[in-house]
Amino acid sequence: MPLVPLPDASERCGGKARNLGLLLRAGFRVPAGFAIPDPLGDPGWEREIEAGLRRLGPGPVAVRSSALAEDGLESSFAGQLATTLGVTTAAEVIEAVHRSASSGSSPEAVAYANRTHRDAPATAGVIVQVMVQPETAGVMFTRHPVTGAEQVVIEAARGLGDAVAAGTVTPESYLVDGVHVQTARHRGGQLLSTARACALAALGRDIENLFGQPQDIEWAIAGDETWVLQARPITTAPTTAPPVRATPGEVLLTGIAASPGTAVGPARIIGSLDDFARFRPDDVLVCRTTSPAWTPLLARACAVVTETGGMLAHAAIVAREFGIPAVLAAPGAMTALAEGRLVRVDGTRGHVGTATGIGGRN
Repeated sequence: MPLVPLPDASERCGGKARNLGLLLRAGFRVPAGFAIPDPLGDPGWEREIEAGLRRLGPGPVAVRSSALAEDGLESSFAGQLATTLGVTTAAEVIEAVHRSASSGSSPEAVAYANRTHRDAPATAGVIVQVMVQPETAGVMFTRHPVTGAEQVVIEAARGLGDAVAAGTVTPESYLVDGVHVQTARHRGGQLLSTARACALAALGRDIENLFGQPQDIEWAIAGDETWVLQARPITTAPTTAPPVRATPGEVLLTGIAASPGTAVGPARIIGSLDDFARFRPDDVLVCRTTSPAWTPLLARACAVVTETGGMLAHAAIVAREFGIPAVLAAPGAMTALAEGRLVRVDGTRGHVGTATGIGGRN
């Protein structure tokens, strides 16, 4: 069957679709959709796509990859394969499905696979799903990704949650420990009330209980309804890194401690793809935000510093999987750090400072 309804999704549909199917069967609120297990090898799905879209009803859909290698226990491929939002016609869906299905061979996916000692997915299954139009959306981890504390970490922004995942905004952040909520980084009013944050955390713990391990969850709130858009295992656990061989100096920047450890290297200010040729192994990647196209740089960096983002963004997840320190949402990083200057990045404390000593990752 070329189109598999999400409640029937199994391992052959890829990790993302399988997990959404498990959530649906367990009674969680997941947007309707279907999976295409083998878009490049089974052209029959193209003949069925119009009927499949009619069953989903009017309105835009999201087209997302669901490769067998994605959303695994040790590697997420977070943000490395193609997603297309707001697709409205059958022709656009067909084009987007092919783009997602073939994105496992992209330079960024290959660089990620090489850095994590995995095989890049030659082809990916694909999900076509009704798009929720939320007032607020974001990501939550059911365990703190940096400290390992049994706290639910929630990051939220207005509108669609793709900006939170991509790190193109600095989201509002909530730490939920039981019924206690600690809030931070609010801009123009608090998006989530204490009651709503606690309810989201309770939802996250229910999903953790379903899968039996800590979860990385994408969520969206539309009206009074909370939707689950994705659930996958948290792929890393906090580690104790050896001390870096450098003398700490003046703190130049403070941001979000997004990936633990320390590293010293020359700051390389990267503003666009045109700057990639200047980047060398064990440089510190300094940029406004990262995109999947920048994964080949992240795979060679000793640390990363960005001006926007949160600890649950794709860049932070990938940095933790690569084992390199990351400080995100450090305003003015691209101007405060001089090109080529030796800097010390402390991803445990969220500091970027001057340093003298031997560079490199620890």
